[in-house]
Amino acid sequence: MLNVFISGLEKQSGKTLVVAGIAGAMQSLSFPTCVYKPIQTGAVLLNGVKSSPDMSFIKRIDPTLAVNATYILSGEESPFVSSYKDNLKIDAETIFSEFKILSKGMDCAIIEGGNSISSPVAQNMTELDLVRMLNVPLVLVINPKKSPIHSVISALKYVSSEGVNLKGIILNQYDSESENLEEKYFSQIVNEFSNIKVLGSIPDYGDISHITPETLISNTINNTNIEEIFGLKIAKLNRGI
Repeated sequence: MLNVFISGLEKQSGKTLVVAGIAGAMQSLSFPTCVYKPIQTGAVLLNGVKSSPDMSFIKRIDPTLAVNATYILSGEESPFVSSYKDNLKIDAETIFSEFKILSKGMDCAIIEGGNSISSPVAQNMTELDLVRMLNVPLVLVINPKKSPIHSVISALKYVSSEGVNLKGIILNQYDSESENLEEKYFSQIVNEFSNIKVLGSIPDYGDISHITPETLISNTINNTNIEEIFGLKIAKLNRGI
């Protein structure tokens, strides 16, 4: 199966946007795809029931995707703190089991992280530990407008040393013509000082609630290295969809 865990170095990095684009792209390339979010913080109330805004956005991009979130928490804090406030206990084995159930029969499974790769999710467990437990490759979403380059390089070296398969990073809200030279040459600097690949970039869409599925999926296919993310050659990409 084609698996990937998509996380970030901080909250609001653009993970859900990237996940929706990749999931929609894989589905359009004839790979039955599911999206699993083990822990959703910042839940919204719909008719008195907590729901996952991230899964709702992904379903808007492609209603045919299979999606699920196990723990839907009200708080905006780390999953560990938010679960405590909601009087819930996050169980790693439950996450592992529900991931296996959702991904059964799928060609591609995309897991979306919670707040960030280093966020505490349960007793003695961070999101990075969750990646190790699920034993899937990792891609990090980074926003050059929010994350200074020195912090990114330090974080990438740390993650790389922790025994996970870090495939690379995807830049969100990236402006290759930025007057800020650190942002303009962000990918080159990251690669030189961390030896981590930049697998693509996503432009600044502004209010993503207005983005069309066609725009996001097309930009994802054209601007991210999907073959590198999943480690395979995709015939439709090489001859055009």
